[in-house]
Amino acid sequence: MTTERFIPSATGGARLSVILHGDSGLPVLIQHGLGGDAQQVARIFPQNDRFNLTTIECAGHGRSTCPEPRAFSLESFYRDIDIYAAEHFPRGFVAGGISMGAALALTLAIRKPASIRALILVRPAWFLSKSPANLEAIRRVGELLQRYPRKEALGMFLESDLCRQIKETSQDNYNTLIDYLGDHQPEWVGKLLTDIAGDGFELSAEQFENIDVPTLIIGVEADEIHPLALAEQFHRHIPGSRFVKVPRKDDVLASPNYYDRTAELISGFLSEITEQSIGGAEGPPGEFPA
Repeated sequence: MTTERFIPSATGGARLSVILHGDSGLPVLIQHGLGGDAQQVARIFPQNDRFNLTTIECAGHGRSTCPEPRAFSLESFYRDIDIYAAEHFPRGFVAGGISMGAALALTLAIRKPASIRALILVRPAWFLSKSPANLEAIRRVGELLQRYPRKEALGMFLESDLCRQIKETSQDNYNTLIDYLGDHQPEWVGKLLTDIAGDGFELSAEQFENIDVPTLIIGVEADEIHPLALAEQFHRHIPGSRFVKVPRKDDVLASPNYYDRTAELISGFLSEITEQSIGGAEGPPGEFPA
């Protein structure tokens, strides 16, 4: 069963869409990436009645409205998620996310360790500091959208050396950037991209090393925005974490493909968490079957 509810944002007056799949089972909160929505999460999440998935579409994303005045920050996104989770998951929950969502889930695990039962990080893009170099292409697209009409911004980006480089190294990143420039995007997308891609949480390696919950990290190759090496860094810094490389999103020949393989991994990971909860087991973090 899938339901939608709307809640007020804690900042900026936005109205946030909350999508819920299921009404019982292990509570799992997984957040979308920058410019994404709840459907992005649903495509990588297993269809299993034992897991109850919630995704809060951040302000300016999906069916959520834009904050006024138009200003976006990871901290404001985090605050909305934290408030919702504290009210609806008093006994704890599994936190996860894709890209930007992974940064939000990671921060929940660091700031609210007593509430987090496990952590899922899919294609992380932020590490220890703000405005990471791997998000430069997103910042550039956002700047073009704020300075020029959409068609002109698209033409300028297509003619740039950065665009040619991205297209050669990561077709999926190229597709994402072109999508940001599409006519279907909301008028505030340029501001959203520059604000968030230039933002981040100031974290330390010590905070990563203090994470003490089962952690699944998923990375892909040929991704300039979400480098595989960055996912591997997360794995090295989070004790007992499990790292798995999955097919690229644009690898149409992969079987299973990115979506199915990611859902398969998340299903196995959550099944282990559920079994531990039922049995009362307290196994060491990160020890999960392949």
